[in-house]
Amino acid sequence: MRRDLGHVPELDGLRGLAALGVFVLHVFNSAIDPLPPAAVSPTWKLLSRLAGFGTLGVDVFFVLSGFLITSLLLADRANPSFFRDFYAKRLLRIQPVYLVHMLLAWFLLPNSHGYVLLGFVFLVNFDAQFHVPDVGPAWSLSIEEQFYLVWPQLVRRISLATLFRVCIGLAIFSSALRTGMILIAHHADVRSTWYRLDGLAIGALLACQWMGEGESQTTAVRRFLRLFNSTAALVAACAAAALFILGLTRNIGLAMLPANYLTYRLIRYVLAYPSSRRFGWMGARPLVFLGAISYSSYMLHTIFLSLYDRRVPPETTLDPFRFAVRAGVVALATLVSCLIVRHGVELPAQRLRRYLVSRP
Repeated sequence: MRRDLGHVPELDGLRGLAALGVFVLHVFNSAIDPLPPAAVSPTWKLLSRLAGFGTLGVDVFFVLSGFLITSLLLADRANPSFFRDFYAKRLLRIQPVYLVHMLLAWFLLPNSHGYVLLGFVFLVNFDAQFHVPDVGPAWSLSIEEQFYLVWPQLVRRISLATLFRVCIGLAIFSSALRTGMILIAHHADVRSTWYRLDGLAIGALLACQWMGEGESQTTAVRRFLRLFNSTAALVAACAAAALFILGLTRNIGLAMLPANYLTYRLIRYVLAYPSSRRFGWMGARPLVFLGAISYSSYMLHTIFLSLYDRRVPPETTLDPFRFAVRAGVVALATLVSCLIVRHGVELPAQRLRRYLVSRP
């Protein structure tokens, strides 16, 4: 049974929450990291640890992206212009805001030229190997674009059942590699593509289940999923809570698989029970609005943080009032810039689909 994926406001709200979490994380990190540990009170350290949950917003983005893009690819597999349409849509969706970010970074951020050059070939996630300073969030876009350079080829050419198995294999491979490196070498480069494929693969797995339920799952696979789903959600929630709240590790890589799985379960529930009381609040207008500007806010807010800190040097201690002013000014600047970019760049670019895409 093949299903059509319509607009789901709760998924926009989930994207908005993820972007908000990343924003809070960066506001705290950029304020606390330059200070000596003795200058940070226990209260600020606790707040910083709670803000650390925001880093999992990127994992939410990956799962959502894997699900939504794979759903669209599966729905379009019979289209003779499959590849041209996909890459044209991707170009119009990603590149306008991406170019705005790169131009602003080039002219406004110091030591950003290497970052921008890597950004144009989507290799920012390997900036350490090129000895390029990390000045922005384009590393996550690099991972996605590297993935989507290959993924449509597989979706087009292999059966749904085989694609289902590929998703499971990628999720196991990437999460096992990352976890093994953390446990054995006590470190994993979580911005390396190989260590972050599980989020995209888990999202794609859900797309295979949702768009082609009954086609992609053999009896053995169904039994495996029932066994897995009966215990994994509880284990994932407990592991994520322990890793962050109890501070059992400083390496966020161990919390990524639980976060990816919980996002998978949440999306699946929202799809099965739209507008339910449990998660219907995610479709509220403020969250849907944040979801609509989530991409531009993700790409622009770090620039305003950097500009603010260059003009208003941080104090040697954290003052709640100054912290709130800083967060408010950056949030307002980000919001205004997102509205300008949305109506002046994003939406006009989307209207070009009629000329470049055979099936908009």
